[in-house]
Amino acid sequence: GDADMQNNVDDYFDEDEIVEMCEELYAEAGKCETNLGNQYPNENACNYIEGIKIVRQDGQVIRKAMVNSTVNKVIGGIAVSLLLLGAYVSHLKGRLDRAKVNINDEITY
Repeated sequence: GDADMQNNVDDYFDEDEIVEMCEELYAEAGKCETNLGNQYPNENACNYIEGIKIVRQDGQVIRKAMVNSTVNKVIGGIAVSLLLLGAYVSHLKGRLDRAKVNINDEITY
């Protein structure tokens, strides 16, 4: 009855919202329309797409990504620093916990 009719109306309007959302996402998406013959091609993402180019060799899909050793070294350095910092914080927390135990042992009532 009325509930089914309301669901159909709601679904109809939901569909419009979904279509609009997809249109907005597509409009904002990075594109490389260099060879499509468009009068005003969008080439904003051509460099990015070239950097993650997928090439087929012998029927297999291979992802070629540019590897930057400097970036990898910086990320590795940050990771090691965070691990060392975490270990130091754990060490200090252990010392603080032991100090609290010692203070509590000396208090008598």
